[in-house]
Amino acid sequence: MSAASLLTAIDAVLADPAAARHGLAEVAGDRLQQAGWLSQTNRAGLVIGLDLGGTKLHGAIGDAQGAVLAEGTGATETASVDSVLGQMVDMVNDLMARAGAKPAQVAQIVVGVPGVVAPDGSVSLSPHVPFPAGVSLAKALGDATGLPVFVENDVNIAAVGEYAARQMQSGMLAFVALGTGIGMGLIVDSAILRGASGAAGEISILPFGADPLAAIAANPGGSFEAVVSTGGILHRARAAGASAITVRALFDSADKGDALAKSVIDASLRDLAIGLAAVVALLDPGVIVLGGGIGARPGVSEQVAAWLKRLVPTPCTVERSRLGDKAGLLGALAQARRLARAALVADSFFADTADKGAAA
Repeated sequence: MSAASLLTAIDAVLADPAAARHGLAEVAGDRLQQAGWLSQTNRAGLVIGLDLGGTKLHGAIGDAQGAVLAEGTGATETASVDSVLGQMVDMVNDLMARAGAKPAQVAQIVVGVPGVVAPDGSVSLSPHVPFPAGVSLAKALGDATGLPVFVENDVNIAAVGEYAARQMQSGMLAFVALGTGIGMGLIVDSAILRGASGAAGEISILPFGADPLAAIAANPGGSFEAVVSTGGILHRARAAGASAITVRALFDSADKGDALAKSVIDASLRDLAIGLAAVVALLDPGVIVLGGGIGARPGVSEQVAAWLKRLVPTPCTVERSRLGDKAGLLGALAQARRLARAALVADSFFADTADKGAAA
């Protein structure tokens, strides 16, 4: 049995427990029921999600049914990896205490981090937290808490949250976080699409502009990000003679009818749509969700959708984030529940297979 087929079977059970009466779905349903994870009253299978940002650590503990039992926040301790690790351990312990939970009841922790995450759980290119190269954050936090830990890129985790919020079981969703930077998470049939090196969705580095090579040379951090992010929009505004000193002020001026501000916003969202048109042409996601400080603003998704419709014939829905600044946190909980269920069912399945083999 492949991991993909196992996860599909579990998703089928959760989508319609009564209809899952055959094959892997039946096996998954029986095991989840036996463990009490389909019960509304059983406190087994608790999960913890942590959303580690450059300025804030947000955490929550939830049950197997999706209810959030307790939340916590705190300013991110960025002095060293030891300080942020200690902060995460303290939050895990605090969340369990506030939920009245014991470690044995917690099946999985998932952490979303701003950076590139290797298969071993080590983190690189994290601009705010100095994670040492080759040191697995997943192992360090797992050793400190005694619990299973999975670490994932924060935009990927937010994409998981938006996918779950729409109760999607199949199909593709692209989540684009746009603010001080731009990032994209891709979900295909409930699974994160990571690419060959884990860099799928790194839309910030999309070659962009009349001379892409010159743009890349001038903006090694990402030529597309340099145009559509907060800094890029403000640069465009200043070049046009706008007086706004923040993107929020620029949007507010546009909302009040300022023609110059409106032209800057429209040009910026047109460029955003051009980049997203490449995503649609290559991947045909079906749904693009815009989040982040800029992407989640009212009206932005509608404007981008209008430009996108003119750029590509492929139909694609563009929506505003449903979860806002909680997308990462709720996505971490959703991913933790999925991993915990898969581990539970897989352990049971392979144990049964081994028993049958021994009996034969």
